[in-house]
Amino acid sequence: MELTLQGISFVRHDKAVLSDVSATVPARGLTCLLGTNGAGKTTLLRVVSGELKPTSGRYFIDSTDASALSRKELARHFAVIPQNAPIPPYLTVREMVGLGRFKPRGSPKWRVSGQDRAKVDASLSRCRVEGLGDRRLDEVSGGEQRRAWLAFGLVSDKYFLVLDETLDGMDVFGKRTFFELLKDIASRDKSIVLASHDLDLVNEFADKIIVLVGGRVVFEGPPDSDLQKLLGSSPESAYIIPDKGK
Repeated sequence: MELTLQGISFVRHDKAVLSDVSATVPARGLTCLLGTNGAGKTTLLRVVSGELKPTSGRYFIDSTDASALSRKELARHFAVIPQNAPIPPYLTVREMVGLGRFKPRGSPKWRVSGQDRAKVDASLSRCRVEGLGDRRLDEVSGGEQRRAWLAFGLVSDKYFLVLDETLDGMDVFGKRTFFELLKDIASRDKSIVLASHDLDLVNEFADKIIVLVGGRVVFEGPPDSDLQKLLGSSPESAYIIPDKGK
């Protein structure tokens, strides 16, 4: 499934946060959003996942007008991992990932089936946290928590995996491992959209990059010489190069 944005704008308190954003997220691969604090990355992710309705413009999942779908309908397509996702108290890594299999059916009772358990174990293994399943989430490292949350998103079997992610506090090895993992997952059967500040790692691992400046798209394409040229010589480059804030 391909995600196509057509002229997406979003206005909050009479201020344009997004302005005429048009871009395409491929059906498979790692697409990264780059931009400094206030560029509109988080707002754009909230719009495409259905948390916010655009002020104007439309977006499509293949030929389906997704902007006309309800948030519940969009939830069938998007698994969202927010920035600074909370740590559920007293839950083990396996129990938390298992919650990704929950599908509301109008009943307060829900049990993990054998098929669900198999999916959970496969996701733990794929995200390299299979040895942590019985440990409490608040007892593992920050990098391990991020991989556990990735397993949570993966186990839900949604087509698009959306991460509003900061890797602050992780060492260079941990960041690289996380990007390698995203690349591996996206290369198989997922479309991953990641908001990130880590320009060097994005350039190395992203299949496609979308750069936002002041709520507008100023670059869309692969990490190639055109992007490097823009970052190096454009008068806007000081605003494009990511900082450590959101």
